[in-house]
Amino acid sequence: MSATPPSVVRSWFEAIESETVATAIEAVHSEIAEAIRAVGPLCLASGNCCRFEAHGHRLYASGLEVARCVAICEREGRGITAEDVASAVERGNCPWQDGRLCTAREGRPTGCRVYFCDPRASDVVPELAERAHAGIKAIHDEHGIPYAYGEWRAMLRDVVEWNPV
Repeated sequence: MSATPPSVVRSWFEAIESETVATAIEAVHSEIAEAIRAVGPLCLASGNCCRFEAHGHRLYASGLEVARCVAICEREGRGITAEDVASAVERGNCPWQDGRLCTAREGRPTGCRVYFCDPRASDVVPELAERAHAGIKAIHDEHGIPYAYGEWRAMLRDVVEWNPV
């Protein structure tokens, strides 16, 4: 059973179609990408970032980020179903993980964009995650978009269940 009302999910999908909102999200992503480049962490494409249970971490995202990822992946031919999300929960990973690779690269939320297994990034990742989340939260606030923040797969379940597309 979904915890997020359908009207809220619809508002997220409507918001991501706004050029102003899309530009604001891209600005947050660009700022974070620049900060990551300055640190220079290595990504060995191990897939550990997507295997939440095996590596003892959780991914959190706002409703706006989740709707954005779902919409982008659908447009790119990689849409998911509620069954895909349920299977990912059982496996302990992300539904867009394919082997060691992420198939939701363009749409992935800020939490994915700042997470690195590289120990050299361990001090900066929490700060970047907070900064990125503050930027996304500000977009919700500035544009009057209902705000919800939760565990990635739980939020995905809600969004996929009520996806108006």
